[in-house]
Amino acid sequence: MRSEASVAQIEVTPEVAVYPFYEKNASISFIIPTLNEERNLDLCLSSLKNQTEKDFEVIIVDGGSKDRTIEIAEKYGFHVLEVEKTRAHDVSSAKNVGVYNASGDHVFFLDADMAIDPNCIEVLKEGFKDPNIVGIALKVLPYKGNHVETIMYQMNNAFAMIAHRMKFYQFSYFSCHCYRRNAFLKAGGFREDLLACEDLDLSLRVSNYGKYRVTHNSRLWTSPRRLREWSYTLYILKYLKYLFEYYFTGTVKDPYTDMS
Repeated sequence: MRSEASVAQIEVTPEVAVYPFYEKNASISFIIPTLNEERNLDLCLSSLKNQTEKDFEVIIVDGGSKDRTIEIAEKYGFHVLEVEKTRAHDVSSAKNVGVYNASGDHVFFLDADMAIDPNCIEVLKEGFKDPNIVGIALKVLPYKGNHVETIMYQMNNAFAMIAHRMKFYQFSYFSCHCYRRNAFLKAGGFREDLLACEDLDLSLRVSNYGKYRVTHNSRLWTSPRRLREWSYTLYILKYLKYLFEYYFTGTVKDPYTDMS
């Protein structure tokens, strides 16, 4: 059961100036919120530099890093926006700011501890040739994950694909997807009041404007560090709790603890 609050259009107003110096006519704008990610950002950004298609831009939205995060981003020649972090897990506002500063027709949200296959942009561009497609999700696997972690992610991928084909969309959208920018804006962007499930919530609202595609033709690799820090059992229980709260109350008030 999904409350009306989760599908209502959310008004989002950027709180920083829109800068005019970003790439023009980029096919995809990658938006990466960061906070003290010097240990992870190199892998993420190098995977973007290695893309076979080059018509993209990268916008790092930093919430006040005290380490070398900004230095690393600038080393790659990518754009950095510095924003004020006002609460724990304040990624929704950071992502919204990134979109308002993006020039791409599509926006792809990545975490700093993620990487993508070199063919990712090719796969996304092919998928968006269908004008009815408004969002695309990739297959997700753990980067350097052990056997148990790989099985857990593979099961999650299979579950998402089956749920999507059966049109149980509430169980097929997870995180870090690519959207048509105009559909993102029509949907109102990320809800900044949610402390978790913001990706799921956005995907459900964006899907009101067209079709969603889940593809296994390219992969998104994510760090299993949270899974290990929380323990496998606690990780699953936490997410079930977030989903239960979201679907039955339309919000999530329990803070999603940031990794440091």
